[in-house]
Amino acid sequence: METKHIYYSLITALVIVGLYHLFAVGRFNYPEFKLKAGQVSDAELIAPFDFPILKSEERLQQEKNETIASLKKPHRITEDRLFDANALLDDFFLVVHDTQAMNAEQLSLALTEKGFKINPQNLGPLLTRNRADALYTRLGQELDKLYRKGIYESIRGDSVLFVSGDELKEVPKNSFNSLEEARQKLQSAFNGTEYKDIVIELSPILVNANLILDDAMLTRISEDATRQIQDTEGMVLQNEVIIRKNARITEADMVKLNSLQAAYRNREISRSPLQQLMLSLGLLLFNFIIILVANTYYAFIERKSTNRFMDCLPLNLGFVLIVILSLSNNMLLGYSNLIIPFAMVALSAAILVGVDFGIFYSLSTLFVISPFINWETYTPVVLVMTTILTLILMIRFNVFHNYLSIWLYLLLSGAVVNISLGIYKNDPLMTVLSTTGYSFISSSISVAGILLIVPYYEKKWHRATRQTLLELLDFNHPLLKKLATEAVGTYHHSLIVGNLTERAAEAIGANPLLARVGSYYHDIGKVINTDIFTENNEDSDEIHDDIEPEDSAKLIKGHVLEGIEMARRYKMPQPVIDIIMQHHGTSHIRYFLEQAKRENRQVDSTVFQYPGPRPQTKEAALVMMADIIESTTKAKNIKSVEDIDAIVEQTVQRLIRENQFDEAPITLKEIFMAKTVMVPILESIYRKRLDYPDSPADETAN
Repeated sequence: METKHIYYSLITALVIVGLYHLFAVGRFNYPEFKLKAGQVSDAELIAPFDFPILKSEERLQQEKNETIASLKKPHRITEDRLFDANALLDDFFLVVHDTQAMNAEQLSLALTEKGFKINPQNLGPLLTRNRADALYTRLGQELDKLYRKGIYESIRGDSVLFVSGDELKEVPKNSFNSLEEARQKLQSAFNGTEYKDIVIELSPILVNANLILDDAMLTRISEDATRQIQDTEGMVLQNEVIIRKNARITEADMVKLNSLQAAYRNREISRSPLQQLMLSLGLLLFNFIIILVANTYYAFIERKSTNRFMDCLPLNLGFVLIVILSLSNNMLLGYSNLIIPFAMVALSAAILVGVDFGIFYSLSTLFVISPFINWETYTPVVLVMTTILTLILMIRFNVFHNYLSIWLYLLLSGAVVNISLGIYKNDPLMTVLSTTGYSFISSSISVAGILLIVPYYEKKWHRATRQTLLELLDFNHPLLKKLATEAVGTYHHSLIVGNLTERAAEAIGANPLLARVGSYYHDIGKVINTDIFTENNEDSDEIHDDIEPEDSAKLIKGHVLEGIEMARRYKMPQPVIDIIMQHHGTSHIRYFLEQAKRENRQVDSTVFQYPGPRPQTKEAALVMMADIIESTTKAKNIKSVEDIDAIVEQTVQRLIRENQFDEAPITLKEIFMAKTVMVPILESIYRKRLDYPDSPADETAN
């Protein structure tokens, strides 16, 4: 266990405890009852003193709404309607006065343009100025009387709550005119006159309701009425049982529990400083142990990998993130804890690190969030089972980067788990549908989070994703183009090695795409000093003849370090860099080693040895095999398939004797399968073409 893991775990635990106190401010000073409706109580709760039962917020709001709905609505007369009617009347007669020299048809057309549609046959009396003025004066007087009395459009009951100044009084409804009555009265006032038909058409325009709802007064009387509503509904007496042991908690029980919490606040009964300190220390210790175990286990399984979390920071950030989401939902939003996107961090860990760690991390996360979801039992079962079932499906169908499939598997897993538990508990159909709906929300949020987390860290850690590897296979990649133009022999060698390793990887269940990409770039360092390699320069021996064997070996070994540097400069995935680093393992550059020995000099064999490490993966082991086999086969004069078989067998046996495969997870059976697959490919490339007999014509010509 490293000291830094202890520090990181302690800091993370402190952050989580701090978040709890931040979200739960004011709640931890007095006794808490972390229960929810539907849970089964594991202890009996007895009232420590008398306290009133407070109505729930929903109940109080319902009573307020019912009270307000039952109130008689206050109305007042607005002067605006009379003003509007007089304005319309003025507009009407302004048109009449401007068009008196015209006939009735022209006057009707002019009025229509202003919004007054009047039958031309009724406009005759208005063609004379004094008759029009008489109608104007009479209409103004009648409208004033109607509006002063008050006109209502729709009021229920026989009376109206009328606002006069600051007074509020109930007035019989017949003290006012209905809208229909007011229009009829206006029309009746002109019965027997030549204006009757005009007024009938004008009354719907000029007469409108002016008895309107007084919003300010309604607000005042509503507040007065709701203040009279009692916020309690009974008492719980001292020593009365609030909740019985092993009983399912109901909504009524939760009302009593909330009332007891309020009573503690009102009585200023709080935990002692020692109790508060012990609460914080207990929560800190609980989280510290879990997080330390998770960090230590991660370090254990990743100790040989070059793809490590940077000081386990993302691992601990995942704990903090899921705690924030749990606290936000449980203490702020108040929704079902089933909507917590629990699978987000667990599946991200499984994709980035491995399935085994993903399962362990999901269990660790479950323990961490348990204090923040009231130590429920049902919710954790659903969250963990949904996550683990999804991981099983991801393994079965190999969809670690198919996020749509992951989402569908999460939905399916959540539905299966919720329906199964619903059937077992005999829950109503609506309850099962509700929990399944919550799982749908959780799954959707989880996958959205995975879409942000996984690509970010894969890019940050240079992970070998399928998309990244496919991009590296593009022959327009700068490094491949450089290899093809500056080191043609190495380029063709790499292509053949790619064919060999891809087929071998398919045969033994390794990653064919990674094997091919690693093969293409394994000798990329040779572009730095191309002339010293035989495949690029047939006269390379002239260069080496002029220098010591040790110097030649140093130059040859340099292509590995150069390749690693170039790969890092182009931000290649770490597994590809590992193949470049490991494809020679710790083998010796035998040609120059033997040359040095022939010169009868004291030889340090390590000078002629590649720095390693030995292959750590199946793909690196396959590239090592194919690299040596292809270059050896090309250098030999192949006359038969048996020659190829011999080269392959001798190469593999030598690598086994030198223990080059000891650190790779590859078996002898897989090595045998790999070399069996490589032979036909090599045969198709290097076997000597058959000599065909000359034709008779050729013989004659000769």
